[in-house]
Amino acid sequence: MMAMSDYMQTNIEFTVDRTDVQYYLIRNENMFNEIIMKIFVSLMVFDVIYAYQRNPWWNIENSQRQGPNVCAVEVNDDINYAYYTENKQWYPRKICGKPTFIKYECCTGYYKVAGHPGCTGVKPLINLVETTRRVGAMKFAKLIETSNFAKELISGPPLTLFVPSDEALEHYLNVKGIHQESLHDGNRYINLIANHIIDRRVLSNQWQANLLIPSRLQGNVLRINKFPSGMETVNCHRIIRKDQIASNGVVHVIDGVLDLALSENSDIIELVSRDGRFEIFIKALESTNLGKRIRYSNTPCTIFAPTDEAFHHIPRKQLTDILENPIALNALIAQHIVTHPVCVPNIISEYHASTIEQQELKLNCGPHGPIVNNANIKNEMYHGKNGLLYVLDRVLLPDRVKTILDVIKEERLLTFLEIIKTAKLEESLRHLKHFTIFAPSETAMHSLSNQKLIELQRNQKSARNFVLNHIVTGIYFTDEISSNQIVRTLEMGVPLRFQVYRYNFGIENALIIKANRECSNGVLHVISHILHPAEESLDYILKKEGNFSIWLDAMERIKNIQPQIYDQFKQANSTCTYFVPSDEAFKQLGSVKLQKLLDDRNYLTKTLQNHIVDNMLLAESFMPDLQYTVRTKGNPINIIRKNNKILVNDATLVKSDILNKAGIAHEINSVLLPDQCPHGYKRTYDGIAKKMCL
Repeated sequence: MMAMSDYMQTNIEFTVDRTDVQYYLIRNENMFNEIIMKIFVSLMVFDVIYAYQRNPWWNIENSQRQGPNVCAVEVNDDINYAYYTENKQWYPRKICGKPTFIKYECCTGYYKVAGHPGCTGVKPLINLVETTRRVGAMKFAKLIETSNFAKELISGPPLTLFVPSDEALEHYLNVKGIHQESLHDGNRYINLIANHIIDRRVLSNQWQANLLIPSRLQGNVLRINKFPSGMETVNCHRIIRKDQIASNGVVHVIDGVLDLALSENSDIIELVSRDGRFEIFIKALESTNLGKRIRYSNTPCTIFAPTDEAFHHIPRKQLTDILENPIALNALIAQHIVTHPVCVPNIISEYHASTIEQQELKLNCGPHGPIVNNANIKNEMYHGKNGLLYVLDRVLLPDRVKTILDVIKEERLLTFLEIIKTAKLEESLRHLKHFTIFAPSETAMHSLSNQKLIELQRNQKSARNFVLNHIVTGIYFTDEISSNQIVRTLEMGVPLRFQVYRYNFGIENALIIKANRECSNGVLHVISHILHPAEESLDYILKKEGNFSIWLDAMERIKNIQPQIYDQFKQANSTCTYFVPSDEAFKQLGSVKLQKLLDDRNYLTKTLQNHIVDNMLLAESFMPDLQYTVRTKGNPINIIRKNNKILVNDATLVKSDILNKAGIAHEINSVLLPDQCPHGYKRTYDGIAKKMCL
């Protein structure tokens, strides 16, 4: 930044070289200097703010210019977060939704020498106790000095020491109800100190996922983990500063205290059973086969255990039903078990974990601490040889223990739920077994006319018919359905037709927009439209419309040549798509060409085949700006949705999704002739040369 004297020197030279403006500058000297000073101060303020946000120590723009032996520290003062990366390159990110910034400090073991860039001074090595004090863990250093470990940690063989920061130790003492004065006698906590010591030098480059190392405390082990986020933990406490080399070992600073529960011989279930707050959960766990799986597994797991108080938040009848139903109980307990260690303190943003039954849990750090799904994770943690356990204030209810009404309510399908109540089907749905319900979204429900919606909300018979038309017998998950598969509604047995699209699924005239919400007795799919089961044949609909006489005439002409096509067109429960040109579209061919088309039965057959697809294709199944190549009974066609229009080759959809017993139809404004090839032509030589579509 240019100094004030530089600005003034520039102005003096300017007055000497340009005498014609000298008088003007002198006359306005006070005003000019005032402006320059304001600009100078503004730049200085901006520079200070910018420097603080980027590099609050030395005000240098990027890490490469920091000089040698300078490391980035990721910081957020609002949440008292600091992570010493021991790297020059690091980028700010969000920690629990809070943005961090990067400052720079000397890397471990170096200090800044006046007049030299970076950190070129090398600190002398000191013993483990002094190193502990140097990194700011004063209280733990005091604890060591007043214990029988003092002599060994000052002058003994190389050791590794995990030291809690002062804040971490203070928090631990407050939770345990221990007075600070007791730290003056370290021998009272000799086992606690021993659990922070490893009998050799272990640097961070030796760490790996789920590394178990015995601590000095007989029978206890420390579990070290590395994570893709760059974080590293010991017993799930974050290591905030690592590799502080001492003359007789190495110190790593952690944000917690290594409690004494992680014993080589301690079973996590037995540990928790002694607590007394988890009687319902432990009894339920032992009554399933999941307890044995945890005990005898070679892979440590994570258990999120609700307290008895959390279970009592569940309505008594629902809780009784769950506890008395072995399948529901197994699903409930499985919802609380993850098949690998999860270090909750290391979660800095949304994290997804799979349960032992392959259900997804969503973990995050909320404003009041970590959460899993909708439950708060308390600041307590058990360690055992076979896993970790965290304490929850709420039970994680999987879909498989919820009623269909619970799931509908969670999806906020409030209008559909209201109609179920009008139909007085609530109790029936609670006890119904093995069914699939297709629930229209709120948007779909409000696409009804006001008159129809009011009727459904007030008339029990209309509401009942409406709801039952959206329920089929049997459980159908999307990974089990196939195109053109027919299922039948619960009461009347009306056929409904499934369709499989790329990346989506459909049922009759609707897309499934949220699939596979399982409940205790069935499965729910949320759909984009109200289901209107087909009641009329396509033949009847086109005759009634009155603008498709040429198409209908063409169908009659090929009746004897292609009876299969004709029968599909006429019969119920077919699953074809028909791109039907209107009479005006046919007439665009001209009278001569049209007559020739109708008279040439083979060419007419090929033309009609070009308009028929063997699957039902809803208009909304085509995503914008993508070209779909679709096989017809004749040539392939290209379908594109662009600028709110759907093009089929060169034809445009005029009217879409005409549902009928033969499938679904779309009116188009042009005829798809068989000699119009969307991909061009190729020549074949079968005795004579012929052109065929690519």
